[in-house]
Amino acid sequence: MSKSVDEAQIGEQTEPPVAVRRTRWLLTGYFASQGVIMATWATRLPAVKEAVGISPGRLSIALLAASLGMIVMLSVSGRIAERPRGTSRLLVGAVLTLGTALVLLGQVRAFGALVAVAVVFGCGQGLLLVPLNAAGVAVQRRFGKPVMASLHASYSIGAVGAAGAATATARFSHTIVFTVVGATVIIAALVTAPATLSLAEADTPTSVPDSTSRRRGMVWLLGVMVAAGLITEGTALDWSAVHVRSLGVSATTAAAAYFAYGIGMAMGRLTGDALTVRLGPPRLLRTGALVAAVGLGAGLAASSTAIAAPAALIGWAVLGVGLSPIVPLLYTTAGTYGPRAVASVSTIGNIGLLAGPAAVGGIATAASLTLALTVPVVLAAALALASRTVAVLR
Repeated sequence: MSKSVDEAQIGEQTEPPVAVRRTRWLLTGYFASQGVIMATWATRLPAVKEAVGISPGRLSIALLAASLGMIVMLSVSGRIAERPRGTSRLLVGAVLTLGTALVLLGQVRAFGALVAVAVVFGCGQGLLLVPLNAAGVAVQRRFGKPVMASLHASYSIGAVGAAGAATATARFSHTIVFTVVGATVIIAALVTAPATLSLAEADTPTSVPDSTSRRRGMVWLLGVMVAAGLITEGTALDWSAVHVRSLGVSATTAAAAYFAYGIGMAMGRLTGDALTVRLGPPRLLRTGALVAAVGLGAGLAASSTAIAAPAALIGWAVLGVGLSPIVPLLYTTAGTYGPRAVASVSTIGNIGLLAGPAAVGGIATAASLTLALTVPVVLAAALALASRTVAVLR
């Protein structure tokens, strides 16, 4: 079987042109900005809820509105990204949209306005996700070696930094925080817009030739695999602290569960590009999925022992390490089929992300939390098996 363009170039060590390195750093900034925006949104949502005066149920409606806005715009951004200069225009437009949404979010005091702004925020996410990953694939192709993991790592670093800043500025009004972060994002997007809009055509995404039926089947497979990865990530976000807290530890110790997971994810992505070179994409995908399954599985198996809490914390951290290369590798593969494939894979994956953690909660209610948390373990194991069928990675 023939190698993909990206894998064939993995071993090349020629120095990339200055323009390509500049584009890589520009994309690094966009990924980091996305992390800052998302962490700012997430950490200050409780303050928004209080300012608007709504119940958790109504806040869930606003969050659902954001998710629907994102899913709708994913297909739109996939079509736009295939046009000349479409990717660069999407990058600028999406970040401006997200920055504006943050500023507006700090001002809302009514439920209807919150839902409207949430839709705008979700649309901005949908517009940004496709060009980020499609452009990352194009730059990796020109770079001659893997860079996608480091790009995704910059998102994690941006998110961790913003979460830390949110904690440090907790005494300030969320209106001030959203306005400052949103205005900073807008200014940064405007300042870097000339560089972004002048990206060479060679930096924009292209697709490999393939039959329509094979392409459709591969996109569906990749979408389901991304969904499995995102469901597992979403489970860590929603249930890791709840799981550790159920083991009889303090709230502070329980809160460390997601932090441990996030640190594992960031460390894994910082080393992901080097591991891609050393192991190759198929082997790294398979190894990462197995590490994730074994790590969390071992942590759950120790739930009734004297070391339940530390084992759980280590299990969530190992899950983060194992999952770290999976989504970047799958988006890299989708990117070889073009921006529309990235949009389709993202849509399938994010629909899974919406439903997965809720399903885990349903199983926890009907049976037990420990049993429910075997779902991500099974999904990670399934990813390891499915990695053998993703032919373009070979």
